[in-house]
Amino acid sequence: MTDLASEIKSVINNDIAQESVILRFAERLKRGSLTRDENPKTHFCVYFLPYNKEIRKVFIIHHKKSGLWLSPGGHIDKGGGLIATLNREIDEELGIKDKITEKIKPFLLTITPIDNSVQPCKEHLDIWYRIPMTENEINASPKEFHNSRWATLNEARELITDKATLEALEKMEEILV
Repeated sequence: MTDLASEIKSVINNDIAQESVILRFAERLKRGSLTRDENPKTHFCVYFLPYNKEIRKVFIIHHKKSGLWLSPGGHIDKGGGLIATLNREIDEELGIKDKITEKIKPFLLTITPIDNSVQPCKEHLDIWYRIPMTENEINASPKEFHNSRWATLNEARELITDKATLEALEKMEEILV
């Protein structure tokens, strides 16, 4: 088993995903070729939900390629690991270098069907992380999205239609409400 496969296997558990999702993750791990570089149609991704407990808000983006309001995140590169991908995506999308300095655990696993003709992606197996941040910390780059904002959970729900991101917002209620 590759290092990435071992990393992913170690985070799969009933506390953060439904049984059907766990089974799909396990099945997909067995097939190998886990990254977009190795399998452009179905691969693992890392998403993160920046939140600020003091103001009880999450940070969301209006993604250019998908046209949707989402949580930031991205594809795992061949040879990359979960934390390295998380740090790369936080830097690319929010302008924060090396935010994650210790191993953290994800809070959710989701599977997102991709329905667009522009991208070869057809399915993302998403590993979600909660990342505490302050408003001043973020230097969001407009390269990958049209707009971004801090929003209450209710404000975010009004903008977001992506099922996986809505599921992540539901799990944020534990922290923000």
